[in-house]
Parts: sequence; C-alpha cells; structure tokens
Amino acid sequence: MFAEWLKGTWKLDSFTGTDADGESIDMMGPGATGFISYSDDGWVSVQIAGADRPRYDIPDVAGGTDAQTLAAARSLFAYAGTFAVDEENGIVYHSLQFSLIPNWIGSRQKRRITKESENVLVLTADPARMGPLGKKRRSRLRWIRLER
Repeated sequence: MFAEWLKGTWKLDSFTGTDADGESIDMMGPGATGFISYSDDGWVSVQIAGADRPRYDIPDVAGGTDAQTLAAARSLFAYAGTFAVDEENGIVYHSLQFSLIPNWIGSRQKRRITKESENVLVLTADPARMGPLGKKRRSRLRWIRLER
C-alpha cells in the first residue's frame, strides 16, 4: 500500500512546525525548496534548502568565509539512509546513515504518512526541539510527486 506508493521523487511544497500553543512557522523560512526520494532498493534521500541562500565570495567548496559557511549550513537540511514502512499504522521509518546533523547518524526517524491525493504526500513527526528558540514543534512536510 504505502511502501509502493512512496517510491519516486517528491518536491517540497511546505515545511512547517507547530508548537504546543498552536503557533506555526515555516521551518526553513518562506520559499524553502527540497526533494525527498524513495528508491526501489529501499533507500531514502532528503535535501531541503532555505530560499535565497547567500553565495560564497569564491565559488568553491572552501571558498566561503566562516560566516558564509555557517549561513550555508544553517540554511540546508539533508540526510539519507534506508526506509521501512509500517503499513498497518501508516508510518515510515528513516534509518539514517548520513546526515548534516551528526547526532542523527544512526538514528531512526519516524514519520506519519498522510496520502492527501495520489500525488500529494504529507509526513509529520512527533514533537521535537527545532527551529527558533528550541521550542518543541511537530513538523509537517507536504510533498508533491514529480512526474515519472
């Protein structure tokens, strides 16, 4: 059911976080872009970037100043690993082997699956400390399937 349906590449439509008071924010700022891909061989890859990321002075991997490098890291979110689907409960687990956040490597990230339509996927996570002021927020990522 979900395992087959998830396969493919999805483009980020929105990434919000809602706190216990019901306040919702754009987690990577307005206009964030990104992709999530689920492969036939059981791998998942996620990349999300904030809009209007500042460019390095020199277009090279090591060409940014310390401030530019910090801004680049803070405006990007990425991880990859394997995935497994709990069909009965509508949950996908991402077992991370790579992550921009080093503490997440080796973790198992739980996401609830909502199928809004054949081409719209919503993934929600349990509340976790994230975003400004380190408030606990439930993240909600809405994805649109790319044409195959």
